[in-house]
Amino acid sequence: MSAHEYFAALVRHETAVWNQVERRMRGDGVVSLARLEVLRVIAAMPDGARVQDVATGVGGSIAAASRLLDRLDADGLLVRAPDPVDRRSVRSRLSVQGEDALRTADGRFAEALDAVLGHADASAISAGIATLERMQQALESGR
Repeated sequence: MSAHEYFAALVRHETAVWNQVERRMRGDGVVSLARLEVLRVIAAMPDGARVQDVATGVGGSIAAASRLLDRLDADGLLVRAPDPVDRRSVRSRLSVQGEDALRTADGRFAEALDAVLGHADASAISAGIATLERMQQALESGR
């Protein structure tokens, strides 16, 4: 398999799994999978997350992370405050509503992921993870 074929297969698979999980998660009061990922990053940072922290945590750009944080704030899922160390930065924490949204979406995510991949062969998943880890090591050593 060529690098091009590998890349195409990897993206196709990731997109298919993401879309199927996202479709199954939908429902009243459930945030999207993209928003869930951001809420998880913020929840993991007890001092609050800066835009850069969110961008790094979800593997996106600073601009995209900033837009997502603005939307989450507008929806009442965040509490934002100036960074006590760097006045140019803002730290975002989950509001009570954000914590509830995270709990609800995490539960729905677990159900959706089980529905999508629960029937998959565990040894195939393990082999796939091992292959991806080797590919990641190759990428990092080539920098």
